Amino acid sequence: MIWESLLVIVVIAVLIAGLVWIVNARRLDRLHRTVIQSRLSLNEALTQRANAATEFAASGALDVASAILLANAAQLALAESHRPVAVDGLEDGPGHRSLSQGDRATAESNLSRTLRLVLDGLELEDLTEEQRAGHEALEESRAAVKLTRRFHNAFVDQARRLRSNSIVRLARMAGGAPLPQPVDMDDE
Repeated sequence: MIWESLLVIVVIAVLIAGLVWIVNARRLDRLHRTVIQSRLSLNEALTQRANAATEFAASGALDVASAILLANAAQLALAESHRPVAVDGLEDGPGHRSLSQGDRATAESNLSRTLRLVLDGLELEDLTEEQRAGHEALEESRAAVKLTRRFHNAFVDQARRLRSNSIVRLARMAGGAPLPQPVDMDDE
């Protein structure tokens, strides 16, 4: 009788441990996929912002110096768009770790600062309908960058918290997946 009760308790404990393991493994996998998807969305938003900035600089809405500054910053951001936005290996594929994040983050931050500098003093009443549409598209792309970066960093934070869980660490549930890093850049 005692052995049967003990066996039932052991079986229940093993089932509970297995269930906990499965739930944590699935959640970690889902978070890693979400981080990768949000990174792709952020890359797309950054590219759209740089393209919108290039188009707005060429629209004639800005004075020559501002247009040159904005076009230059946007072209530098586009030139760096092939590089990863964070140094964690997520965008490079398995076994490859890139150390070139600094250039990309710097170019994107410089574009953000240039946009603030150029657009803060802009009088919207002086713009034509086409220029206003370009300005609205640029503002929408700036907002999209802020939003996607915040969501991405929130997903990264969730994944890092789950990976720091003792059960996840002891069971080595993350395997060889790189630890996701937040994207730190000026996007205000």
